[in-house]
Amino acid sequence: MDNQEMHLHEEKTQTMGNKDESSELGELFGALAKAQLEMEVAKTDSVNPFFKSRYCDLAGIVKASRPCLAKNGLCIIQRVLPDEKGQLTLFSRLCHSSGQWMESRMPILPPKQDIQTIGSYITYLRRYNYAAIAGVVAADEDDDGEKAMEAPRKQGIADTDNGKISKAQLQVLSQELEGHEEILEAILNGFQIGKLSDLGAKHYTKCMARIREVKRAKEA
Repeated sequence: MDNQEMHLHEEKTQTMGNKDESSELGELFGALAKAQLEMEVAKTDSVNPFFKSRYCDLAGIVKASRPCLAKNGLCIIQRVLPDEKGQLTLFSRLCHSSGQWMESRMPILPPKQDIQTIGSYITYLRRYNYAAIAGVVAADEDDDGEKAMEAPRKQGIADTDNGKISKAQLQVLSQELEGHEEILEAILNGFQIGKLSDLGAKHYTKCMARIREVKRAKEA
């Protein structure tokens, strides 16, 4: 086996989690640039009932990007695996037909460990990571809970508080969301956060009120 063959063999046999990208990226970058030039803006066809706003779901992200990626020899592989520390992680790898690749990792840290919550949480992470690594843009997406914050901004209130909810607040929210995985997913989508503990403390009261409002409407 000569040096070139050995290099290709080592690159092909690397497993997810050893590094973030292949040693060469030129062909991948060139193909991705062409694919992104052809991609249309993803449509925001899904409704977030929690914030009464629209967003683009995973299917919409894939539909807007997969044909352009495949046409240029690109694909995205997403797998749930433990990282080097044993933490369950979503690995999203952008691959090129040349064997070049790059990947993104996001730890899976759902607020609850039941299968419904974990499933909803992973679906959110897959959408977020897929769009980020492929460079997909959604039309009029409510990034960072923009619509929820629209009124305070119009009143001139500065958005400078980066504090997160406390452990006690997280526990109360988790209890309120028990058995309501669809509301949890709506919260993650609405605020564009990966886990409930990332919710800003300033949003806690409004979020709690909205959770109870949605629950009452469902029970009516």
